[in-house]
Amino acid sequence: MPFNWDKKDWLKLGLVVGATGSLMLLDQKIKNFSQNNQSQVASKFAILGNDLGNGAYTLPAVGSFYLYGYLADDSKARKTSLLALESFALSGLLTSGLKVLAERHRPSTGDLPTTWDGPRISMKNLSFSSGHTASSFSIATVFAEQYKDHAWVPPVAYSLAALTGLSRIYSNAHWSSDVFFGGAIGYFMSKAILKLHKDDGKAANHLMILPSVSKEMTGVRVKYDF
Repeated sequence: MPFNWDKKDWLKLGLVVGATGSLMLLDQKIKNFSQNNQSQVASKFAILGNDLGNGAYTLPAVGSFYLYGYLADDSKARKTSLLALESFALSGLLTSGLKVLAERHRPSTGDLPTTWDGPRISMKNLSFSSGHTASSFSIATVFAEQYKDHAWVPPVAYSLAALTGLSRIYSNAHWSSDVFFGGAIGYFMSKAILKLHKDDGKAANHLMILPSVSKEMTGVRVKYDF
């Protein structure tokens, strides 16, 4: 968390903010390129990429992996699933907060990438940052770290997450800077959660935030084990 950050952490934040700012200068050109180079094959991949960042698909998938861990008595699979869900929830909270405060106009509106109505609380224009990309990278990073002893897992996990980001640009749902910053949120949130649980060293005495989905509402559940 920020109050525990050292110089390296603040440097990483500075690099992310700097890279995001640089991409903002290229947002319009990248949008024009993506919209002028559409194809049937690319569109099919874009559908897949969008689905990979949609909690309606990824949460059941992670839940199924937890069920596998339970049935197969695989504690690593169960722990990985819970870490992924925790990262997903926290990344979602952060990106949602940014969206309603920044109120950046999506590229699909036809407005310039410099069109922001924030800072204010509004549910109208929610382009910055990409929640789909944050969600995808939050889960991918956990699996990549937990199963890095399998050489194929990290590249596959990060490639699928990157596909989500590219798909959001291709679908004209986000600017490139939205996608980059969203991906950074998911990645670094997962890193922080993994470090927190590693330093903790045990299942007890830690805070866990998990998604909570029911017929009445969708939100998060906060749990603290003593």
